[in-house]
Amino acid sequence: MNIVYEILKESWNIYLDVSVYMLFGFFVAGVLYVFFKADKIKKYLGTGKIKPVFLSALFGIPIPLCSCGVVPVATGLKKQGANDGAVLSFMIATPESGVDSIAISYAMLDPVLTIIRPVAGFFTAICTGIVQNYWGNTKPTPAPFMPMKETGG
Repeated sequence: MNIVYEILKESWNIYLDVSVYMLFGFFVAGVLYVFFKADKIKKYLGTGKIKPVFLSALFGIPIPLCSCGVVPVATGLKKQGANDGAVLSFMIATPESGVDSIAISYAMLDPVLTIIRPVAGFFTAICTGIVQNYWGNTKPTPAPFMPMKETGG
């Protein structure tokens, strides 16, 4: 029984650690929702296959969001009309090129790798978004039909 308690306690501690970043992500998503109207997001990030991916990766670079906080912002972009490739590009570029991750890279690695890391993240984000827009599954997969079992009795 003690191990279950320890697992629940550590899960709660992880939840508390992540909650600050999630709240910041929700705040940024709210700011985007208020100041950037859905028609503008649809115009720049909703149509096309390459330009929206590039713009969302470029837009995601200066935003200081971690991988936890980027999820609510990406969800908000998707709900406002951004295409799948643009959302994926934003989700990859933002945490890879944040100010905090660059500072950690500089502290733990050399200056050359500090520059290469965000450039590689930007390139990876663009490639992933383009691949999603050209070859990704655009139609949702329907759930398989499962007939109900008849109970006798």
